[in-house]
Amino acid sequence: MRGIGYQVGGGKELNADAAVRLGLDRDWLVQRTGIRARRMCAEGEDASTLAADALGKALRSAGLEADRLGQETVLVHIENGFVNLAPPAAVALAARTGLTDVRVLGVDGVCSEPMTVLDLASSLFETGRADRVVLSAAFDYERVLDPTDAGTVGLFGAGACAVVLEPAAADDPRRFTLLGTAWRTDAQGAGLGVIPVRRLHRDARGVHIDAGFYAMDGQGLTRIGLRAVPLVYQDVLRRAAWRPDGFDLVIAHQPNVKLLEILMRKLEIPMRMVPTPVEELGNMGPASLLINLAIAMEKGLIKNGTKVMLLAFGLGFSCGAAAIEFHSDFSLRQGSAGK
Repeated sequence: MRGIGYQVGGGKELNADAAVRLGLDRDWLVQRTGIRARRMCAEGEDASTLAADALGKALRSAGLEADRLGQETVLVHIENGFVNLAPPAAVALAARTGLTDVRVLGVDGVCSEPMTVLDLASSLFETGRADRVVLSAAFDYERVLDPTDAGTVGLFGAGACAVVLEPAAADDPRRFTLLGTAWRTDAQGAGLGVIPVRRLHRDARGVHIDAGFYAMDGQGLTRIGLRAVPLVYQDVLRRAAWRPDGFDLVIAHQPNVKLLEILMRKLEIPMRMVPTPVEELGNMGPASLLINLAIAMEKGLIKNGTKVMLLAFGLGFSCGAAAIEFHSDFSLRQGSAGK
């Protein structure tokens, strides 16, 4: 892991204030989700600007200059922010940040896709098809939420993160070993979170898209998650030859605190092993797993020998897990990777 950087929205809303706006008790959203505040896009910010800021920080952290990177580098970008329809968000990000000579791949922006990209990066390195993979993710759902829907208001924040990955020599100071990965898709859960396109209308001014608000079946997602996530978790334990008590830290996608507590009870993992920055940031979709990792590094939680279980899950329904062992202290100066 040569470099990492993240950026969260410059705006902030307390869930107590959001609850009052909905006519609810001030503590209703906090008690339901465990989220006290959410970082949101400020004026002039969107998912694409956050992605560019995070990617710039990651490249600086890695000591790399964008205009010196070429076809040996693959940028894989995951974005869900509804900024533009074309060009693809990944290509737009490459152009915006000066990565004009790298290979680019865009991935749909659901919460578990960083796990899929990590598996892809490992395969590219093993086959000699790339010298470097830059994994980037950005998210902003605020503009597609129904402001009167208590089921989705109070959940989502805005943020982005990028990680620079390279094959490592045995003495590399930022080396980690990827001991096992697993990911799966349960497409029968495809309807549990939707933004329907109801009508497309074309006139002389352009194409007008009539789309519904984001609608989510939270209980349905929880049920399928409790069935699917243990499968990838157990698979990775087997691949890594770890016992259930054989790792030190869980870096998980951050849907909300209550759902994490339910899932960890199912996996028999104590919550003291699971950082929850979602309490002050909100659910940042595919960026949340990576932001959680960066914050753990800022806090000095990643030491030489630290064994980390990565877990991600979300719409699709999709989920993934990875077992990682770090071989040196990987602490970032507080605030150096993010905002």
